[in-house]
Amino acid sequence: MDIATQTREKGIVGAGGAGFPTHIKMARPAEIVLVNAAECEPLLHKDKEILAKKTDLFLAGLSELMTSVEATKGIIGIKEKHHALIDHLKATVGPEVEVIPVRDFYPAGDEITLIYETTGRVVKAGELPLTEGVVVSNVETIYNIGKPGPVITKFLNITGDVAHRQTLEVPLGISFRELLAFAEPTIDNYAVLVGGPMMGVLATDLDEVVTKTTAALIVLPEDHLLIQRYRVMGSEKQVNKIGKSACDQCTFCTELCPRFLLGHPIQPHMAMRSLVFMDETGTNVAPEAHALYCCECNLCSFVSCPEGLYPGTVCVQNKRAAAAQKIAYTGPVSNQAHPLAEYRRTPSKRLKNMLDLAGYPDEGPLTDATFNPSTLKLMLKQHIGATASPLMSPGDKVTRGQKIATVGDALGCDIHAPEDGTVKTVTDAFIEISVDR
Repeated sequence: MDIATQTREKGIVGAGGAGFPTHIKMARPAEIVLVNAAECEPLLHKDKEILAKKTDLFLAGLSELMTSVEATKGIIGIKEKHHALIDHLKATVGPEVEVIPVRDFYPAGDEITLIYETTGRVVKAGELPLTEGVVVSNVETIYNIGKPGPVITKFLNITGDVAHRQTLEVPLGISFRELLAFAEPTIDNYAVLVGGPMMGVLATDLDEVVTKTTAALIVLPEDHLLIQRYRVMGSEKQVNKIGKSACDQCTFCTELCPRFLLGHPIQPHMAMRSLVFMDETGTNVAPEAHALYCCECNLCSFVSCPEGLYPGTVCVQNKRAAAAQKIAYTGPVSNQAHPLAEYRRTPSKRLKNMLDLAGYPDEGPLTDATFNPSTLKLMLKQHIGATASPLMSPGDKVTRGQKIATVGDALGCDIHAPEDGTVKTVTDAFIEISVDR
């Protein structure tokens, strides 16, 4: 069985983003495997813990990935501020792998930006990194390639207003509620942000569960600036109303956009202008197709806009509307880095201050905590592509690592049981397992 097939059988998807099936990236040769170790979102640091504490399995996965795509070079792109970790990696990697420090800005972890920062190559608008001879994968994904067996656990950070800020490896399907009980929130009225402060989502129910793409649980006060802004972002009507009435077309959102700075045609201020042309039902009848090139980093919403508006959300609205109406962008594209690009980066320290997160450290050791959940709820869509189909029925016995759902030949990934147990419930959305103890 070749490495790509093994990766598919293990159910490996991108552990740091939307969950793109990793074996698809192995379908064509590449010159370079670029490890995305930038981890640019404030408060997130699980990948650094993996690199420091699980180095051998990470390097085994990197070697397998490079072999699979026939890469002649590996690059680890990591923030330059992590001096000790950089020294550790340089002393550990082989001669075919280069550790390249990058500046401490957001979003250094955007794969198109990281390719430019580490190789000087600009991926053309709408193209994949492979067109520049590069395959990009994040640290945990590569670790999963090197680790024997299927993906049944997830590394994540628990941070914010909690007594125990930790990096944890937890079974897939465990509830947020159980993890928060372990972390012990230090405030009563709190909200939970799932993922990073810039690209996360608000938890609506603490009985939600960990999936293959869960990166962090951040506990913040209900009245925290970031929580308030996420609540507004959740209302399309409110976002559009205030954007339509208050945007003065200053263009700061465009001038600081990381993809615009690499010559992509995205222009958030033009997306904001489109709000004026919505019909009486709030439908954008003429979406801006340049929004198709938005990377959804939210820099324009949380940093660039002096009015505190939400151009990032409006770009996503335009992006989805253009895709649904099959409207393609036909305007000019430079695909060249802006001459002032390096001077228009947003430093991470400034970002934390602007988000009122300066009081929370970007640290939390990897802890060998043991969790004993009575049930695990495995979502059947933990990835981009098709929802997995159950292979089990209520009452069936399952063993740790057993495949319990599959996507067959469709784009997606298979799901495996994290623990021994008995299938309790099967629906179109999840499989619930009663864990044997």
